[in-house]
Amino acid sequence: MLKYIVTFLILLIAVSAIGYLFFPSNMLSVVGVVSNPQMDFLARTLGAALVALIPGLWVARNELESPVARAVLLGLVIYLFLGSLVDFYAYTQALVNSISLPSIAVRVLLGFVILWFMRKKRA
Repeated sequence: MLKYIVTFLILLIAVSAIGYLFFPSNMLSVVGVVSNPQMDFLARTLGAALVALIPGLWVARNELESPVARAVLLGLVIYLFLGSLVDFYAYTQALVNSISLPSIAVRVLLGFVILWFMRKKRA
């Protein structure tokens, strides 16, 4: 089951990365952020970072018990939690609109599910 969750997340990350790299203004406008050249630059940088996650996650999904795969998955969980925390803070400061709330909830849920499966596999 964890393999399918990680595969699903890889697909979401890939779609997000494409959006941030090639359509940064559109991606930012979804949550109510007005784009400018600096914001587009930062969004494209995020897209590049997301692309960099994909190869490690792709390999890790097939070797879930290895220490390296577990470290990659832990990095994914940290990204999901920290990204959600940053987004929630932006929401509380009225920097983004309420569309960000479902994304926050899904990422936190997926982070906890991955941790649960990682703990379950180890026990």
